[in-house]
Amino acid sequence: MDLVFDGDSVSVAGADTGPRHVSRPSATDVSGVRFTPGLLPVILGVPADELTDLTVPLADVAPAVARRVRCPADARAEIESATTLSWVGPTVRALSSGASARETADYLGISERHLHRRCVAAFGYGPRRLQVILRVGHAIDLLRAGAALADTAADAGYADYPHLYRDVVRLTGLRPAAFGSR
Repeated sequence: MDLVFDGDSVSVAGADTGPRHVSRPSATDVSGVRFTPGLLPVILGVPADELTDLTVPLADVAPAVARRVRCPADARAEIESATTLSWVGPTVRALSSGASARETADYLGISERHLHRRCVAAFGYGPRRLQVILRVGHAIDLLRAGAALADTAADAGYADYPHLYRDVVRLTGLRPAAFGSR
């Protein structure tokens, strides 16, 4: 999830479940702050799933935060003052390593259903979709670093390249080769 600064306005960009196309006038200065998964909902006091696939004015979502955050530096101060939930980091690490939702829930000492509810509130989607998004992000990082397509698929935990291809296209709207693979 992100805060987007566009002139005098600040918007919240919720978690995306697919590609999002945005067009702005060419003379527009836009900057953004991408938050660690699970952190922005804590700062805003709004469950992430209420903002999934949406971009809304920050003042409509969290008026008190909107009064404090006018530029990216203000967002950094909010990040530094926010205390993230203790389960977010371990959840992201477990799912990133390939652990199943059941294994992650067991590790955290909660039920799979409880993990799902927590993930929806913090990330905007359940643990399985979060795992796919984290895996695609890892694959894109590998591709940008110059890894070959087949190696990237294996290193990112995919059974084969077509599996990687489907996930990347579904989430980004681009083919994996667009991210710099050789």
